[in-house]
Amino acid sequence: MGQGRLIVACDFGTTTFRALVTEINEDGDLEVVGFAREPAEGFQDGDFIDLGSGSRCIARTMRALEANSDIYVSGFTYNISGSHLHSVRATAQVPIGPGPRPIRESDLDEAKRRARSMSIPFDHKILAVTPVEFAVDRVRGVVDPVGRMGSQLEMQAHLITGSRSVLHNLENAIETAKYKPLGEEVDVLATGRALLSEQDMEKGVMLIDVGGLATHWAVFRKGAIVADGRVPLGGEQLTNDLGHGLRISPETAVRVKHERGVVLRSLEDEVSTDVLFEETRPEETPGLIAAILEPRMEEIFTYVKNDFGDMRTLAGLGAGVVLTGGGSLCRGTRQLCEEVFDLPVQRRHLPDGLVGADRLPPDQWATVIGLSMWAAGDAEALEEGQDAGPSLNILHRLKGIFRRNDDDDAMAAGA
Repeated sequence: MGQGRLIVACDFGTTTFRALVTEINEDGDLEVVGFAREPAEGFQDGDFIDLGSGSRCIARTMRALEANSDIYVSGFTYNISGSHLHSVRATAQVPIGPGPRPIRESDLDEAKRRARSMSIPFDHKILAVTPVEFAVDRVRGVVDPVGRMGSQLEMQAHLITGSRSVLHNLENAIETAKYKPLGEEVDVLATGRALLSEQDMEKGVMLIDVGGLATHWAVFRKGAIVADGRVPLGGEQLTNDLGHGLRISPETAVRVKHERGVVLRSLEDEVSTDVLFEETRPEETPGLIAAILEPRMEEIFTYVKNDFGDMRTLAGLGAGVVLTGGGSLCRGTRQLCEEVFDLPVQRRHLPDGLVGADRLPPDQWATVIGLSMWAAGDAEALEEGQDAGPSLNILHRLKGIFRRNDDDDAMAAGA
């Protein structure tokens, strides 16, 4: 193993906590060092509703990660999710001067600062500011205003805000588990960073992450996020429907979904659903499984489509839909998604070219990989003397946080 800088990240998922150690290797690429996962406890809708069980679950996850990676961990980056997140569109105007002059980077920084100063609920905090569109002297559609002559700069920005109390609860749970919170990122942005290319986001793409208890979505155009949201339905609802329909235990329903799940009736022989309402337990067949699961999966996609609502923008997404998450693994999910959205759909679960990805067991690692990429990007920016953004100088805090245990002298990461 090399001696590059180590990054630890944890995805607080609705049903599973997933942690990952990556290393920035000599080539500047991320390489997987170790992983861990534990069933989520004390965690609901993006918040720790039971601090005791939640902090113990964090501690178990990190201890498993230490054992798997052979390192000592005292802090990590993490994701933010849940219904407390809200998106708003902000407009910021910056006068350039009494006369036209070339627009500078400092003018963009001022526009972002003004966007952050917009009025939001007192109990919320701005988590992300993404420029969507620029205008110079009322000329809209400017891609990069730096260097352009003008007297006034206007920026449209997409803001994501989150509850201050929820953010405090996340930090409190991590600290109660005796670890340091090193920075946070909105989960759908982290997932997008891992799975979407710059070309995807430039052409226009919708990312749909079907999780255990909720489905998150985001739309990107011209390289920036323009909308995002969440619907409170996910893979757990598919499991529950199978359990009720086939009259089997939750554990058996999970196994049936994973091994034989199909959500498109046209892929199987047609069967009558009348057997679902008879007194005797119905016989499990592929056609009956599809008849049970298709309505729920179609409902999830329809909710996402209506939650976004802008059908004109949706029709113009050149890269279509990227589908991910554990709830999207059933056979026929991609085809059903194409039917609902009338767009080409791809399923992606891991980024291309991630060194060591073959060490990861089958699971949904995209969000925690995106968190690692986010932290690594800010680390590189700091080393180059650039603005590290909202991670609050994560590289500075990473120094000395992680140590390898394979050396008696345990060299500090990055030393």
